[in-house]
Amino acid sequence: MAERKTILIVDDDADLRKTLQLILSRDYEVIEASDGDEVLGILSARRPNLLVLDVSMQRMGGIEVLKSLREVAPELLVLMLTAETDIARAKQALDYGATAYITKPFEFDELRTEIRRLLDTLTPDEYRPWRVNP
Repeated sequence: MAERKTILIVDDDADLRKTLQLILSRDYEVIEASDGDEVLGILSARRPNLLVLDVSMQRMGGIEVLKSLREVAPELLVLMLTAETDIARAKQALDYGATAYITKPFEFDELRTEIRRLLDTLTPDEYRPWRVNP
């Protein structure tokens, strides 16, 4: 039997973290962090297969976290979540190594599909790094 893949959810919204944990834990091992400092501590001890990272957080923003984690985990897949639809912000995230970028609000089925695509079926011709939801 294949080992379950691990997703690390980083968001300062505890309700969203818990909801994502409930939705994703059926298929993946899910761990949570509430801020950038916490995620960097987790990454020093373990390597998830995917990081789901909020762009706007109180103490350390997602772009700053992304820049810092690239020094310790350059290969880590990162799915950015944000309420912002600013193209410059999306480009900045992708320039710092985000694998994909989804805007809030999003449908949970859409997020699950994107995570499955990133972890299980991603091929170079399927790579679409940025999605803005209406």
